[in-house]
Order: sequence, then C-alpha cells, then structure tokens
Amino acid sequence: MKKILLFILFSITVLYAEAQCTQPYKAFNQFANDTTAFLQYNFSTRADCYKGKTVADVLKDLQLKPMSYVPLPSTRVNKYEGISIHVDNSTILERLQNPSKAMKKTQEIYIYWPELMDDTNMTTLRRTYDNGGAWIQQYYDFFKNMVVGEVKYYE
Repeated sequence: MKKILLFILFSITVLYAEAQCTQPYKAFNQFANDTTAFLQYNFSTRADCYKGKTVADVLKDLQLKPMSYVPLPSTRVNKYEGISIHVDNSTILERLQNPSKAMKKTQEIYIYWPELMDDTNMTTLRRTYDNGGAWIQQYYDFFKNMVVGEVKYYE
C-alpha cells in the first residue's frame, strides 16, 4: 500500500513539475535575429508559460510587430477558438527590394482561448477597421485582456 501511495505521489509531482514554466524567457537579440529560433523557443518550447496569461503578455514577449491576425474558426456557428498572429522580421527596405523573399520571413503564432468565444464583436471590429487585415492599435486593445488557453508555433 505504501508503494502504491508513494508511486501516486511521485507521479503527481512529476506531472506538476512538467506543467510549470521552467524555461526562462529569451529575448529576440539572443537568437542573432533568427526569427524561427526565437519563436520556436519562446512559443513552442515555453508554450505552457502563457496558459492563463493575457494576450498582452504574449505580445509583450513577442517583441516583433504583428503584421495582421486571422481568427481561428471553430466548427460551431458564430464562434471562434483563437487567433493566428502573423509576424515579420524583414525591414521595410527588404520588403521593397525583394517582396517575395520578405514574405518568406512572415511567420505566425497561434493563440487559443480556454473556451470558444462569440465572434460578433470581433467581426464588427474587423468590419469597422477594414484595412486589408493589417495589425492596428484597435486590434491590440480588443484582444489584450483576453485570457490565453494555449499558445502554439509551427515551423
């Protein structure tokens, strides 16, 4: 009986330790401006660090200016499960000189809500500021206090 109890306590301890954010945050300049390595480490390896935090916390750590966002639709009508934020590490000069190469530097992180959200207010926001999807302050203001359920980054 003691062995079973000890095994259960050990298992709970291991699971709790894995669920914690044990990896330190690393700034973009620590990756020699390698956007992929930066996003992979901070938003894949450290993804659990953002659970329960706000979108403002994620964007603060992102350090790269969002270019745009796309709502992540759910299978339920008028609901969405999160947003995909597109980021870019190219300079304005790079975009002007070689647009196709600059577009290859565009990457995205996915922010999922803990529960599905109604898309009415988000749809109204997008229609009000129909600017081709470019990221604006009003989008930040709308999403900044929303609680994060999960963050993902795919290469």
